[in-house]
Amino acid sequence: MSYMAVKDLKKTRELREVLSRDREVIVTKDGKPFALMVEISPDAVEDSLDEVRRALFSAAVKQARKKAVELPMDDESIAAEILASRESRGL
Repeated sequence: MSYMAVKDLKKTRELREVLSRDREVIVTKDGKPFALMVEISPDAVEDSLDEVRRALFSAAVKQARKKAVELPMDDESIAAEILASRESRGL
């Protein structure tokens, strides 16, 4: 896996070479990772996007489950959170 600073993304030839070689690049800003770039096939853009979205959703569910184990909530707290969310969205 390669890392590339956001300021270096202007070096398109280097970026293409790294993606061709490693298939993925972690983009950093101020030395901290903040984005992931992956090589995709022009024929499979939608399929690749679906797979990335599925992976991100799976990671979010995993994180929510972990948080639920670490900080369990009772039924009243859950109901209050649902109500607050609905109110904030005007439902």
